[in-house]
Order: sequence, then C-alpha cells, then structure tokens
Amino acid sequence: MNKVEMNFDKTGKTISAPERLRKTSRGEEYPVVSVITVVMNGAEYIEQTIQSVLGQNYPDMEYIIVDGGSADGTVDIIKRYEDKISRWISEKDSGISEAFNKGVVLAEGDYIIMMNCSDYFYDNRAVEKLANYIKMNDPDENTIIYGGAVVINRVGGFDMCQADHENLSNDCSFCHQSVIMPRKMLLENKFDERLKYSMDYDLWLRLLDKGAKFVRIKDAVVSVYRTGGVSSNADGVIFKWIVMALNLRRVEIGSLVKALTEWAAAKFRARFKKIIGEPLYLKLVSLYYRLRFKKR
Repeated sequence: MNKVEMNFDKTGKTISAPERLRKTSRGEEYPVVSVITVVMNGAEYIEQTIQSVLGQNYPDMEYIIVDGGSADGTVDIIKRYEDKISRWISEKDSGISEAFNKGVVLAEGDYIIMMNCSDYFYDNRAVEKLANYIKMNDPDENTIIYGGAVVINRVGGFDMCQADHENLSNDCSFCHQSVIMPRKMLLENKFDERLKYSMDYDLWLRLLDKGAKFVRIKDAVVSVYRTGGVSSNADGVIFKWIVMALNLRRVEIGSLVKALTEWAAAKFRARFKKIIGEPLYLKLVSLYYRLRFKKR
C-alpha cells in the first residue's frame, strides 16, 4: 500500500513526516528523478498519464501522485496502479500550486518533473533525454533544463510548441511538463499558492530574477499537453500578463496589447461556441487547422 497520509500547515511544511515506502536505486552516474502528477477529477485522462510515466525506460525514477480529493473515479484508477506508484495522497487542497508543493515535499529525487493529469510523455525516453543532459554537463543547482512539447489543440490535432526562454520576460513559450529542475530549488522557491493561474510562469520569473539559468535541449521533444487548462481561458490570459508585470515591476505596452487581444479572442470563442453549439464549433475549428497547415 503506497498511499501516504500527510498533514501540512499553512506554509506547506510537513507537520508529520510521511513514511518512506520505497527507496529508489540510486545509480552512480544518473540523478534520481521524481515525476509528480497532480490531479483533481481527472478520470478521463489520468490512466494515460500514469501509463506514460510508468512506461519510461529510465531506471532511477520515482512516481508521486497528488490527488485533490477527486470524486469521479480518479482514485479508483490510481489504486489499480498503486503497486507501481512510489507514493500517492488524496486530500483536499487549495489548487494546483498547493498540490505541486505537496508533491515536492513527498519527493526524494534529486530532480523534479511535473507531469499534470491529461498530459503525458512524448515517448518512453523522455526522462532519459533530460537526465542525459545532466549526466553529460553536470549543471549546478541553479539551472533549469527543458525540452520541447507537442500541443493537442482544441479539436485533437497536434502542433509543435516552439520552446524558447530567450523571451521569457515577455512570454512563457515552454511548458512545465517538459522541464526538469533540482528539487532543492523547488523546496527553496515554492509555487505561490495564492495563484490559480500561471503559477509556473510566476516561478520562472522569480527564479530568473534570482539569477537562475535556463537551458534548452535542442531537438528533444519531452511531453504532450492539451490546451484548455486554467491558464488558457480568458481570465487566465489576463492573469498571466498581471503575473509578468508584477514580477518584472514594469508594464510592457506590447505585451499588454497582446494579452488583451488574446483575452478578447478567448471571450469571443467561448461566446461563439455557445451560440452555434459545440459540434459545429469544433467542425469550424478543425477546418481552420486544416487550412493553416495546408499553407505551410
């Protein structure tokens, strides 16, 4: 039985330490990697996520699931795999940020990857690609490493995410599902539990301000993630800009115009879908993507 009962105070610190039910086999050359999945009522996709993690061929890896008290059958699916899951908990939390922080406390690995429910690894070598960079380059504890991602668009088609940190102060073009970073860094710099949107972008900007280094592994596709999460709706778009402005302590007019444009587009899409109905809306979006790729 790998379920762990944990109690946290308001700062996210552990009140009663969890029993460590499985120790990873620490190799001499490769780092131990902790993959963390947070989920709330994710029965539709959680099994795909779990299978993609358990299917990794990287030996020194542990898997942790933090469930927010799901009531849709998610926990039953988790229990089917609990003999292969290192640790998991199911209890109410305040949202994604708190769940992330709980997972980091539960983790024992040297490095952390956050793989949300509904998302999954691109192939069974995804973790190995990231760990190989660490083995070959021995980065310091102030380095965040990431690869590319494939995005599942609104009609189930696939787009490539052009990940690049060079313009991080204006936009977040890489996703946390493709990031590996030291656990120590996440223990010292927690996700802001006040945020319901863009908590990862907020963390990247805070770490950038502290001098963190970002390294992109070229030609390494790590994850597949679905659009339509909390940060992609209309309110999330504006909140992302607010997070950027507060962290950078300045207002970028260009980024504000972009945020307002994206906000208006998101509002229009939601209203348009409501008027014409979801089936017709999806057909029109599918036509848009076909025409878009035909021009390439």
